[in-house]
Amino acid sequence: FETIVGVQDMNQTNSNYGEEQLIPDATTNDIGILAVAHIHFEKADMQLGARYDNRTINVISGINKNFNSFNGAAGIKTTISNNFTARLNLATGFRAPNLAELTSDGVHEGTNRYEIGNPDLKTEQNFQTDLALEYKNQHVEFYANAFYNKINNYIFLSPNGTIINNNPAYDYLQADAHLYGGEIGLHIHPHPLDWLHIESSFETVTGKQRNDKYLPLIPANSVNNTVRVEFNTKQIQNGYAFIKLSTTFNQNNVSAFETPTGGYSLLSAGFGGTFSVFNNDLSLRISGSNLTDKTYFNHLSRLKPEEIYNMGRNFNVGITYNL
Repeated sequence: FETIVGVQDMNQTNSNYGEEQLIPDATTNDIGILAVAHIHFEKADMQLGARYDNRTINVISGINKNFNSFNGAAGIKTTISNNFTARLNLATGFRAPNLAELTSDGVHEGTNRYEIGNPDLKTEQNFQTDLALEYKNQHVEFYANAFYNKINNYIFLSPNGTIINNNPAYDYLQADAHLYGGEIGLHIHPHPLDWLHIESSFETVTGKQRNDKYLPLIPANSVNNTVRVEFNTKQIQNGYAFIKLSTTFNQNNVSAFETPTGGYSLLSAGFGGTFSVFNNDLSLRISGSNLTDKTYFNHLSRLKPEEIYNMGRNFNVGITYNL
C-alpha cells in the first residue's frame, strides 16, 4: 500500500508591451490538492486518486473569473494469465477555460488564425473510461485499447466562415460532446528470425457534439506498418534498417466551415549503427521520410487554409562520435 499527497500551484502573469495584442494583461492563479493511493494484490494492482482544483483569472480590463472542481479516479491492472494483462480506468476530469479561450481577439501569428474568445465559457467536466488488453510472449505482442470520454461544456476552436485581417476567423465555442476511439497493434519477431520485427497498428477517434454534429480538428484514422531488421557484425554494432508505410484515411467527418481532407500514404526508410573509429564509437543514423514526394494535407495542418502542403521528401543524417 502506497500513498502520495501533494499540492500544486501556479501563478502566471501576462503583460503586453507591443502595439498589437492577442490576449489582454491578466493574472492567472491555479492551485490543486491531490492524493493518490496504490494498492497491491497478488494478481492485481489498484490505484485510487482524488483531486481538488481552483483557478482564478483576473483581467486588468475588468473580467474576473473563478473556477473550481473536485474529481476522482480509479484504475485496476490484473494479470489474466502469464502472458495476458488487462487494465480498466474510470475517471472524472475538470478543465477551466484559460486566458486565451476567454479573451482572445486578434491574429495568432503561430497558427495563421484570427481567434475570438468567449468570456462566458464554463468549466469542462468529463467522465472517461478506458480499457486496455495486452498479450505478450517471447515472439508476439498484441494490444487493443479503447476509450470513451463524455465531456460537458467541451471547449473547442471552430472556424466561423469569415476572414478578418486576411486570416480565417475561429471562435472558441462550447457544447456537450463525446469522444471515442482506440488503437490496435501487433508486433511479431518470429523465432528463429529474432532479428526481424514486423509491426502494424491502427488508430481511430471520433468526436461529436450532443446534437450529433462532428467536432472540428479531429485527426483522421490511420494505419502504420513497419518492417525492421537488427544485426551485429564485426564492423557494425547495434545495426538496424527499417521501412515504414503510414496510411492516413480520408477525413470526411467535419464540422461546419471545415473542409474534408483526402487520404494519403507516406513511405519512409532508414538505417544506422555504431562503428569503431580510432578506438572510439561513431554512431551513424540516416533516414528519409515521404520518399515518394507525395503532396498532401494533414487534416490538422494550420497551413491547410493557405493551401500550403505538408513537408515533401526529406532526409536526415545524424552522427555521434564519443571521444
